Amino acid sequence: MAPIMIAPLLIGASAGLAAGAVMTFLSHIAPQFGAGNFIRDMDRPVFFSRELSRREAHYIGILMHLAFALLAGLLFAFALDRHWVPAFAFLPIVGWSFILFLVIGLILLPLEGHGFFGSKHDAWFPVDLLLTCLGWGGLFYLFMQLWIPR
Repeated sequence: MAPIMIAPLLIGASAGLAAGAVMTFLSHIAPQFGAGNFIRDMDRPVFFSRELSRREAHYIGILMHLAFALLAGLLFAFALDRHWVPAFAFLPIVGWSFILFLVIGLILLPLEGHGFFGSKHDAWFPVDLLLTCLGWGGLFYLFMQLWIPR
């Protein structure tokens, strides 16, 4: 096997983190434009057997979202480096965004108590989740385009 190239992994991780940061920023300004908060508050948040304040839970949530975005970008770059993905193009990133949609909807949301694909909230939650994942993929594609050496 060929050695792992560090630069593409750093570019992928950086692009994933930047896309996640933009999506997080947009989620914070959306209520100012009438979007509202469509996720109900669940039980009191607990982290490692310690009850958290709403502010602490909010900051931990932001950090977890950014860490997931960084990891998603890193894994896509790793797949490119290993040639599991044929080339850096828009369609593989759309496919990767759909895989993230499935991972979030089938694993992460149920673990957080939101049900499969956020079914405990409303019928449109899966659509919102898919559009969010595709939005992250589009931003990831744009950032990768900026930072990939030619």
